[in-house]
Amino acid sequence: MDVTIWKRHGQSVADATPFLPGSFDRPPRNPAEKISSGYKAWEFLTYLFGLGPGLLYGVLPGEYFRNYCKLVAGVRLLHQRSISVEHLQRAHRLLVEFVIEFESIYLQYYQRKSSRLHFCRQSIHALLHLGPEVPRLGPGITYTQWALERTI
Repeated sequence: MDVTIWKRHGQSVADATPFLPGSFDRPPRNPAEKISSGYKAWEFLTYLFGLGPGLLYGVLPGEYFRNYCKLVAGVRLLHQRSISVEHLQRAHRLLVEFVIEFESIYLQYYQRKSSRLHFCRQSIHALLHLGPEVPRLGPGITYTQWALERTI
C-alpha cells in the first residue's frame, strides 16, 4: 500500500469515530499516525475486526481482501459471548482456510524454508488452535487481552 493510500485510509478510520456507539469507549485512532505508538488492544480489535472490512474494501486487492475477510469472520464468530457447535466449526474452517491462503499469498516472504520461518508470525499459526480450544477455555471474549485491558 503506498503512502498516499495509507494516509487516506488512516483518515477514514479517524473519520469513523463519530459514528461508533458510545460503548466503544476507545475508538481507533488514525493508524497512519498512531499504530506503532501506543495503540491499545481494544483499538486493534475495533480497527481490524470492526471497521476494517468496510474501510479496506476496494483498498486491498481482491485476493488479499477475501483472505482478510475469512480471518474477520472466524474471529468474530469465536468472540461471541456464547457459540454454537455449528458456529465453532465454521469459525475453525474459516481460520484454517485463512492460514492456508495466507501461506500461499505470502509464500514469497518465507518460501517454506525453516531459515525464513520468522517471517510467518506465531500469531498466524496460533489461529489454527483457537477453534479447538474453545470447548476447553470458552469463547475468546472471556479471556482475550482486550477484555482484560478494559477491566483494568
